[in-house]
Amino acid sequence: MLAWLWGVLLVGATVFVSIAGTLLVRRWVPVEVLERHNEVAGFIYAVIGVVYAVLLGFTAIIVWERYDKAQAALDAETNDLIDLYRDAETFPNDIREELETQLRTYARLVAEKEWPAMAEHKSSPEVWDAYTELWRTYYRFEPENENQRIWYTASITRLNDLGDQRRLRLISSRLRAVPVIIWVVLLGAGGITIGFSFLFGTRNAAAQVVMSAGLALTIALVMLSIMALEQPFAGITRVGPQAFEHIEDMFKRLESTRNR
Repeated sequence: MLAWLWGVLLVGATVFVSIAGTLLVRRWVPVEVLERHNEVAGFIYAVIGVVYAVLLGFTAIIVWERYDKAQAALDAETNDLIDLYRDAETFPNDIREELETQLRTYARLVAEKEWPAMAEHKSSPEVWDAYTELWRTYYRFEPENENQRIWYTASITRLNDLGDQRRLRLISSRLRAVPVIIWVVLLGAGGITIGFSFLFGTRNAAAQVVMSAGLALTIALVMLSIMALEQPFAGITRVGPQAFEHIEDMFKRLESTRNR
């Protein structure tokens, strides 16, 4: 909630500065002087606007793709858990029950422990221990027949993939999608783009104020969306742990199917 408040304040401050800048320039520079340069300023402004629009759009696309990949990795991780739970049905009862308990523990710890840790760009040692315990159980189990060997091999593949998806999730929580230098360029070029709109002269002051404010609002909203999506697990709009919180329902559904 606090992050959203800061975002709204940022947008509001940008619009306020654009309105104040437009009025100040019109007060200090006569409209007649500004009107003389409208044609030349228009050509220059068109180039600035296109370059900045390309940069802003390119950054927004990169951030969105990274956010989408983080969500896809999360879905793949939960799918691996469900597959491991289902594949364990082919193993002896003692191994199956142990694996089911460990898979439940892993899902619960990810939602309860690792998600808050990822918001601070950290990981949970409890989840790592739970993942290690899964490997120890598979190390200890020796398939007794060809059917179990087939499912055991498939389970090892999924267990490896589970670890890979977790690592991708943790990496996404620690890396920034937009380098600092790009932020500097975005902010600097955004200020120039908005400031350049002050130099046009129109007879109607209200119309110019509305145009400058609309431009500033558009740029600020796109910048806010980039900030919101830049860090999938720690940003304003973050990926939640709902997939892990609801995975218990899938486990119960698999058990009910098995007991029929």
